[in-house]
Amino acid sequence: MVFRGYLDNRSTVLSVKDTSVSLAVGDGWIAAWDLGGRLYSLWTRGHTYRRGLNGRMLHKWRAESGVRGPDSEPENPYDARQRVYVEGDEANAVVQEAADVLRGVMVALARDPSAVADAAGRWPDEAALAPFARSSHFDAGAAREDAARFARVFSPVGILPPDQYLSIVLQATEGCSFGTCTFCDLYHDRFRVKSADEFSRHAEAVRDYLGESARLRGRSVFLGAANALAAPMPRLLEFFEAIASVFDAPRRPVFAFVDGFTGVRKTAADYALLRERGLRRVYVGLESGHDPLLAFVRKPASRDQAVEAVRAIKAARVAVGVIVMIGLGGRRFAAGHVEDTIAAVNAMRLAPDDFLFFSDLVEVPGTAYPRLAASGDVQPLPLGERLAQLDAIRAGLVFEGRPPHLARYDVREFVY
Repeated sequence: MVFRGYLDNRSTVLSVKDTSVSLAVGDGWIAAWDLGGRLYSLWTRGHTYRRGLNGRMLHKWRAESGVRGPDSEPENPYDARQRVYVEGDEANAVVQEAADVLRGVMVALARDPSAVADAAGRWPDEAALAPFARSSHFDAGAAREDAARFARVFSPVGILPPDQYLSIVLQATEGCSFGTCTFCDLYHDRFRVKSADEFSRHAEAVRDYLGESARLRGRSVFLGAANALAAPMPRLLEFFEAIASVFDAPRRPVFAFVDGFTGVRKTAADYALLRERGLRRVYVGLESGHDPLLAFVRKPASRDQAVEAVRAIKAARVAVGVIVMIGLGGRRFAAGHVEDTIAAVNAMRLAPDDFLFFSDLVEVPGTAYPRLAASGDVQPLPLGERLAQLDAIRAGLVFEGRPPHLARYDVREFVY
């Protein structure tokens, strides 16, 4: 349902969907909340804010002409794009602004209910306005309390694939099963697999925490954290049973990460058994098909192991999402990275229901990669060469029939 009109001489649009509501005021202010009343996004004055359940917020905008971001270069077609994460009082001030604007609209509608109407000329009734009334209570104070509640239910959520940003994350494991990749700073805890009872209690807590917010985030379950499918099969089967029981959905789609090193320890029959219980896509961080580069960044899987794992998953009729890093290894490894990555991806025989993600290397301060790169004379690729590397890899790929989904994967865009 969409209701349009003028309030206080400003155009006003209220939209009600089955997963969220949104409010647009004037020409440059749009906010959206999930049906649990939590602010999800705000666009105002050329700035976009996307809030995660943990209270962290991604703030994006475009700089003035001629002003570039800290990692941009003159030939960068996106050199005006800026992004920064905000949290705490700064993030909650954005939440408060959205609540204040929405409260003003609700007051104006109480004075004049006929100020907005749908295409048939009907005014919004109490049921249509109920989710807006709920959202109007999500102010800075409520956001602080909600973030604290999130922290009691979840461990930090490291990363998700782009197509799973709105999934329900259920944390079956903690940490990473190997934790050696020099470019990663996401998982610092010792790897631990939860017990079946602990996971069930966690799933129930997530369900209760989300409430109606699950309408926006409930299309799928992402089984975390970094390498949940490394858990033994009997335990994984218990996890899938708990998902079906807690969420009352025997075949709710489930997605998860695995790496080539542990992925090959399960057979096609194992993955088929998980598919019967809802597993729909497994994401494999290939990063590169060049074994010397994988050794340099201390990733334990070889190219052949990653290929073998992907083919076992696909033999079980489970889709895959393969991640390739652009710029990894700089100029020193560039030629081998391109040639061997093409060979690895082609050997995986990806299909139309698969994803192939290209993720730019982001050198994170404090990780080992920048230090090792400097000591190993690994010169970073400037943007033009990174784009050329991406084009070269894509040009060498051969698929039978329609290709998989090809997409960029920017880890700096993630909030949960």
